[in-house]
Amino acid sequence: MRLNSTIYFDGESLVIDNPTKIIYSGPLKDDSPEEIYMHYGYGLLWDNLQEIKLIKGINGYESDIIFTEFGDVNFCFRSNSGKWDNNGGQNYAVTIDKPKIDIPVSDSLALVEIPTLKKSYLIRKKIRISLYRLITFVGKLFTGKILRRKPKKI
Repeated sequence: MRLNSTIYFDGESLVIDNPTKIIYSGPLKDDSPEEIYMHYGYGLLWDNLQEIKLIKGINGYESDIIFTEFGDVNFCFRSNSGKWDNNGGQNYAVTIDKPKIDIPVSDSLALVEIPTLKKSYLIRKKIRISLYRLITFVGKLFTGKILRRKPKKI
């Protein structure tokens, strides 16, 4: 993820607790300092203020970093000689995302099957009720409760 022409983060997005690499090739590198530090904090008030040391590499000064909070992160850079790169007083900012959770859906639990299950349950229930009524009717028929004949008078 390229923030601008001088700051690059490894990966497509920044996610909380995911290690990423930052590469800085801004104006501080022109002085060829031995070390550059990334000075950063979370939110507008720069909470949990921290610094990490960037080491000179092939593409600029770089380091691995793990962001431990989600939301906005404000940052700037300083060299070991005391010079700062704070984006002309604006500071730099990126957003740290929460991890995305993929919940696999099993074929047996697919939402398409729920109406089928419900329909088959209702059909089975109607069949059971019909059978109960039929058995009850037949039972009453044989016990004589339905067709009671009055005795014939002779």
